[in-house]
Amino acid sequence: MKKPEIDNNQLWASRFKKTTDPISKRYTESVTIDRPMVLQSIWGSEAHVIMLAKQGIIKDSHCKKILEALQEIKDEYSAGTWDLALQEEDAQMNIERYAIEKVGIENAGRMHTCRSRNDQVPLDTKLYTRDRFIEVIENTIDMIDILLTQSEEHPETLMPGYTHIQHAQPITYAYWLTHHVAVFLRDTKRLIAAYDSTDLNPLGAGAISGTSFPIDRQLTTDLLGFSGIQEHALDAIGNKDSTIEILSAMSILFATMSRIANEIIYNISHEFDAMVLDDGFAMGSSMMPQKKNPGVLELVRGRTGKIYGMLMHMLTLMKGLHSGYNRDYHEDKVTLVEGIQLTNDTIEVIKGVMKTLKIKKERLEFLATQNFATATELANYLVKKHDIPFRLCHRIVGFVVRALVEEGKNFTDKKRTKELLAEKDIKISDADYEQFLTPKHVIKNYTSIGGVAPKEVARMIAKMKKENAANKKIVNAAKSRISVAKVKTAKIVDLIVNKKKSVKQAIDAVV
Repeated sequence: MKKPEIDNNQLWASRFKKTTDPISKRYTESVTIDRPMVLQSIWGSEAHVIMLAKQGIIKDSHCKKILEALQEIKDEYSAGTWDLALQEEDAQMNIERYAIEKVGIENAGRMHTCRSRNDQVPLDTKLYTRDRFIEVIENTIDMIDILLTQSEEHPETLMPGYTHIQHAQPITYAYWLTHHVAVFLRDTKRLIAAYDSTDLNPLGAGAISGTSFPIDRQLTTDLLGFSGIQEHALDAIGNKDSTIEILSAMSILFATMSRIANEIIYNISHEFDAMVLDDGFAMGSSMMPQKKNPGVLELVRGRTGKIYGMLMHMLTLMKGLHSGYNRDYHEDKVTLVEGIQLTNDTIEVIKGVMKTLKIKKERLEFLATQNFATATELANYLVKKHDIPFRLCHRIVGFVVRALVEEGKNFTDKKRTKELLAEKDIKISDADYEQFLTPKHVIKNYTSIGGVAPKEVARMIAKMKKENAANKKIVNAAKSRISVAKVKTAKIVDLIVNKKKSVKQAIDAVV
């Protein structure tokens, strides 16, 4: 009996009497968000079909025809002559429909054997996410390199350090930059961990429980460049905690970027007058011609809330779902595509701002000298040189500071400071005054691990460079594995389609 060709209804609609209502179709369509993932979906289908033929689940002739159709759709999509249609709801069904129309249901009707959209959609999403999320990690590593390079240029550039947005102790610009580097390096670790959690192959999980066919999940894992298999089938189709990890890591990264953006916004203000934002990253006013606004950096702060919202969306989505596939899972693609793009764009902004940001060294040094930033070191001096308990030293220095403030003076008035100390029976030499009350000398005293002393900062910079270079190697290894896998799959497809090799011969020649 002749097998019927496929009709115009959706490929999954055989048990339905009615077609999908247009309202329902618009509400559930995945075409819009799937467009960035089409090439990844084709790659996943190539690997799956090659595996089916290698295992004898479909014939070599069927495999060849399907691969020919997949090559055509790849070429047409890349050339812009074919696009996803709303009729088939998502990229996966569009691609299968195309293949059936090209090479017939007798051939392409077999490509979905041993596969469900429950494992196919997570696969395509992971393949896409992996490619784009690597860019997030690379961009973060590049940003760290920029900050470290600038740190080396300012080992003794003074600036005030703050607690409660009040002057606390003198630090250096290099120290301020490397503080952010330290956080970004932790951010990078979280990003890499989230990537590793995602880099597992769900293909072969089927609908929820695997398959009775003798599939080879390791082969598809190798052809798709995954580091391992997401083994448990029920877990593989419902694994969205890796999505939450990605969104969480990006949210924490955004917190870091928002903080550095906020500090720059303060420092470029007229009141601080310590930094100058490049015109290329500033915005004007439609009414006030004098304005130079940090609108780009303000959007970094504002869009931090947006990425937090995406994370909360996924956490809320997953909190009460029954095991097995639920259509709610579809929403992770939306958050991943938008979230990764937003993160990459924001890192590029921070990189651009930091590359072009100018600092006013004289102004920063002036600020570091004007508001008793060395008061703690004066107390330390009294402990070291006069053997006074620190709590009493704290009181003595507090007395001196209060008196100077009331007189409108500060530690730059050496004569008056020494007089006030003398009232507490403290004599201090000019040499000690320079070492313990002048910021440019005080910073050199803080030689403890992690301190502001230029030599210690230089040591930390060297260590940070090594850590960043190690992270770069991890990313390059992951990129290489993906690249090698893409080449492997392409070579096998070429040997089967163009060189007339059997599937076994093609695999043996490449893998």
